[in-house]
Amino acid sequence: MAKTRKISKKQIKNKLKKKIPEERYFVLVSGQKVKNVKELADVLESLDETNFLHHVNNERNDFANWIQDVFEEFDLAEKLKTSVDKKKTRMIIYKHICNSFW
Repeated sequence: MAKTRKISKKQIKNKLKKKIPEERYFVLVSGQKVKNVKELADVLESLDETNFLHHVNNERNDFANWIQDVFEEFDLAEKLKTSVDKKKTRMIIYKHICNSFW
């Protein structure tokens, strides 16, 4: 039988909301600041398509670059680079968060 790894609620919270210096926050074109990966996924739900496409399009993916450079989440960044769809981007992030704990 496979061993199950137990993770405390505190560990989950710390991973989801890893603290970074304010100068490393992601600043959306609208001026809104994003502090961590979980918050990015949450913000994407209400972000309008024009603002999303400013950051993610066929030429660039600012979210993937930020996640790679600031959080060193290389696997997640690679997955995000393939998405130019807002809903898919959110799902990739949420799936990564869930898979990180199990």
